[in-house]
Amino acid sequence: MSTFQFFVGTHAPAGESSVLKCEADFGNETFKTLYTMREISDPTYLAISKDHTLYALGKTSEGGSVYALKETDSALSVLNTETSGGDGPCHICSDPSGAFLLCANYSSGSIALYDLEEDGRIHSMCDFRQYSGIGYDSGDRQKGPHAHFAAFHKERDEVLVCDLGLDMVYVYELDRQEHKLRDTGRSIRLLDGYGPRHLAFSDSHPGMLYVLTEMANRIFVYQYSETESPDGQIHGQYNCVQTISAVPDRSDAFCGTSPEVASGTWDEAAPPDRSLMVPPTADNGSIGCAVRFSADGRYLFVSSRLGYQSISAFRCDDSGRLHFCSHSLCGGITPRDFNVFEETGSLNDEKPRYCYILTANQDSDLVTALRFDRLREALELLEMKMRAVKPTCILPARQ
Repeated sequence: MSTFQFFVGTHAPAGESSVLKCEADFGNETFKTLYTMREISDPTYLAISKDHTLYALGKTSEGGSVYALKETDSALSVLNTETSGGDGPCHICSDPSGAFLLCANYSSGSIALYDLEEDGRIHSMCDFRQYSGIGYDSGDRQKGPHAHFAAFHKERDEVLVCDLGLDMVYVYELDRQEHKLRDTGRSIRLLDGYGPRHLAFSDSHPGMLYVLTEMANRIFVYQYSETESPDGQIHGQYNCVQTISAVPDRSDAFCGTSPEVASGTWDEAAPPDRSLMVPPTADNGSIGCAVRFSADGRYLFVSSRLGYQSISAFRCDDSGRLHFCSHSLCGGITPRDFNVFEETGSLNDEKPRYCYILTANQDSDLVTALRFDRLREALELLEMKMRAVKPTCILPARQ
């Protein structure tokens, strides 16, 4: 199958097409818009539950909001809405069990936990964390806390929160009985001024955690381990085992097998498109946006903006460490988010050769497509483009 349906979240105001449901046909390299929703302002991030309830962030006159949406008759309707608890909501995540929802508020530096009804409605905000403090870059990006990402762990009842402003990844236990977050004592302090933005888990590498820093645009790889104290208590912690640039540089660019970069310098192999560059704000000229794995956990992809408007691909070895494979321009400006789409079914139970990436390019009003060739371990920008008003999120629809 090379045709996939997906939702797009945007920075569009109410009255414009702010949430879109679309279809990408990678075989014919075409897009189709199935329907749009105009009632929500700035639904910048989306999540979907196992019962197909769609959740969206938004803005109202009272501040940030969280919406529960239901799809019926090729349209989305609002089930209910709750306050986000803060300003500038930027990330939302649904619990795989369908019981909880998380929201991260960037501007005010807080997170909210919600419990959900059986029909997908938001029941209530059942816990809340407001962060405080000043980060390393106290004159600019880190004047205060900026919660940028909050997610449920895939293996344990944990919640992890990336705070870009304070260089922290907070780790909580999710108490499902009491509907509360409990401190674990194993939060992760990153290097000063690196600014953790997003993180990812690999289904094929239990115990591994991959954190993308925005301001330094590096990936930090952590391994979870447990020890038993003399009194029989089990203590877990995350230990950093690798850090690697999210864009190729002189030290990282040529450790992969992609033939495009195997025999030349970075500038000769794939020079940046100067028309897609804006003045850099980080030392390497780019800052990180989003990070996601392929379904089998073998490849990790990262989007970067400013210095390079691009996607990078990394191979994940048996130990969970990353090796650079390939790099490609994304075809737009500010690839705020992307997602990975993979064909199902193949001959002789082999993995399909290709997987595809759709990118939300916020500042060029474009959704673009790339193809990743597993055999060559190479990314290729396709001639697929779709207009959307300031797209910020790509979410696969549940089939």
